[in-house]
Amino acid sequence: MHFHRSMLAILFGLVAGARADAATVAVGIDLSADRRAIDPAIYGVSGSPDLARIRYPFVRWGGNSTTRYNWQADIHNTAGDWFFMNIVDGNGTPGGSAVEALLATTLAAGSRPLLTLSTIGWTPLPVQQKRWSYSVQHYGPQLQTECSYFGANPPAWCMADAGNGRCSPSANTTGHCSSAGLIVGNDPADTSLAAPPSFARDWVAHLQQRFGNAAAGGVRDYALDNEVMLWNSTHRDVHPQAPTYDEIWQRTVDYAGAVKQQDPSARLFGPVTWGYCDLFGSAADNCVDGADRAAHGGTPFVKWYLQKVCAHAQLTGVRLVDYLDLHYYPQGSGVVDFNDPPAGSETTEIAARRLRSLKELHDPSWSSESWISDLGNSAPWFYARPQLLRRARAWIDEACPGTKLAITEYNWGADNGASSAIAQAELLSIFAREGVDAAARWVAPEADSLVERAFRLYLDYDGQGRRVEGFSVRATSADADALGAYAVHLPGQRVMLLLINKATTATTANVTLGRAFHGTWRGFRFTASSNLGAFGGGGIDGSSITLADLPPRSANLVELPDSDILFANGFEP
Repeated sequence: MHFHRSMLAILFGLVAGARADAATVAVGIDLSADRRAIDPAIYGVSGSPDLARIRYPFVRWGGNSTTRYNWQADIHNTAGDWFFMNIVDGNGTPGGSAVEALLATTLAAGSRPLLTLSTIGWTPLPVQQKRWSYSVQHYGPQLQTECSYFGANPPAWCMADAGNGRCSPSANTTGHCSSAGLIVGNDPADTSLAAPPSFARDWVAHLQQRFGNAAAGGVRDYALDNEVMLWNSTHRDVHPQAPTYDEIWQRTVDYAGAVKQQDPSARLFGPVTWGYCDLFGSAADNCVDGADRAAHGGTPFVKWYLQKVCAHAQLTGVRLVDYLDLHYYPQGSGVVDFNDPPAGSETTEIAARRLRSLKELHDPSWSSESWISDLGNSAPWFYARPQLLRRARAWIDEACPGTKLAITEYNWGADNGASSAIAQAELLSIFAREGVDAAARWVAPEADSLVERAFRLYLDYDGQGRRVEGFSVRATSADADALGAYAVHLPGQRVMLLLINKATTATTANVTLGRAFHGTWRGFRFTASSNLGAFGGGGIDGSSITLADLPPRSANLVELPDSDILFANGFEP
C-alpha cells in the first residue's frame, strides 16, 4: 500500500510567466504498469567508438565488408561498396588485427562486443596485396574502374584494371555480359577461397584462447553474417544466386551449429535482415511476395525462420539462434541523410517526416510515408503499416517464445541534424518500452555531435555517470506527436521521466505521477543550440509536477527520488 500526501504542483519556471505560444500537454505515469526490464545493450553503436569518452554498452563489428573477412590473414573484401576488392588491413596475423584490438578494448571497458561471422562460404585469399573480382583485362571493358571513379586526376594508388562489374556497351561480345549489363560467370577464386563452417568455428576457438570462453568473460555475441538476403547484389561476385528461405536456414544450421559446438555459451544473432522486404520474403521473392514464400506455406520469412529455430531446439536440445536480428532504416525521402553537416536534411518538411517516421516502429495504425505504403494493406500482414517492433515481438511470441530481439543496424539521420538528435533520443526510449534487447546505431556518432548528446542523455546524463536504467514503465502523452513521454524506474533509487518535445514551439508538460514523491528533483536537457546540462530542480512533495516551457526540439530528463519501500524491496505489482 502507498501513503500519499496531498497533491502539490512542483513548477519549473513560473507558470504565470510561461510563454503564451507554449502548448500544454498532459502526461500520465504509472510505475506499476507495463514494467519491462531495460537491457543496456539497446544503447549500442557500430564501429570503433571511443569508450573512454562514452562507454557504449554494446559495440557491433559488422557491415558489408565483414561478410568476407579472413580472420587468419586480416583481409576484408569491400564487396559492391568499392569494386569488390580485397584490402589488406594489418600485418597478416589475427593478433595484430584491428578487429581483435576492438574486441579487447570493448571487453576491457565492460561492454559487449557483437562480432559478425561469415556464413556466405567464401573468404579473401590470404595474399597480402590487393585483388579484385572484375578484372578489365579478363572480363572486358566496364562502366567504371577504380581509377575512372576519380575523374581526370586519379590517385597513384588506384587500380585501372579493377572494374565495377558492369559492362560497358563495347563488352557485349565478351561472353561475360548479361542482358542486365552485369559481368557474369566470373571466377570467385580471383579473390576468394572456400570458407566452410569450420572456418568460423576455428575463429571462435582462437578467440577463446585469447579472451576466454563466452561464459568466462570472453566474446559471447556473434552475428550470423550481414544482410544475407542481399548477397546476390552486394556479394554477387561470389554469390550471384538469390538466397532462399532454405539456403539461409541451412547455413544457420551449419555455421551456428559449429559455433555452438565450439562454445555452447555463445549467443547467436540471426538471420540479420537488411530491411523491410526480407521480413516477409527471400531475395528469390524479390521483396514481399513470391514463389519461395508460397512454397513455405505463405509464411513470412522471419516468422518461418523463428519456427525453424524452435523446432530445431525441440528436436536437438540446441538453440541455434538466441536473438532475432533485424536491420531497419526509415525509407521516407530525406529521413536518413549521412551528410555532415546535413545537406538539406533539416528542412521543415523533412525534419517533421523524420520525427513522424518513428511511428513505423510501434504504431499499428501508421502507414509509412515512403514506398512501403505502395505495398498496400492487404490482410493479414498490412504491409504499409510497418509497426516493426510490435510485429517482430508478435512473431516471436507465436513462433519461438524466448527469443530476444535485436536491431543491430539503424539510422535516423546525420550526426549534426537537430531533428536527427531528437529522433535518436526518442528512439532509445521506444526501444526500452517496446522490449528491444540489443541495438546498434550505424555508426557511432562523432564526438561533440548532436546525436552524441542523445546517447549521453541515456549513458551519462549528469556528467557523473548516471544512466537511464531499470524498468521501462507506462507513460502516456495526450499529444504524443508533439511531446513524447517515457518513464524509467530504478527501484529504491530514482524515477526518470523522458520528455521529448518534437514541436517547433515550447511545450508545457503537466505530469501526473501516480503516487507521491518526496525529496529533490533534478532536470537535464539538450537542444540543437545547447549541450546536455542541468535545467533546474527543487523540492517535490506530491504526486504531480508541471514543467513549463520545454524548449522546441528538446530532449528533457527529469530525475525524481524513489523512496517507495515496496518497490525498493523488489516488489513488482
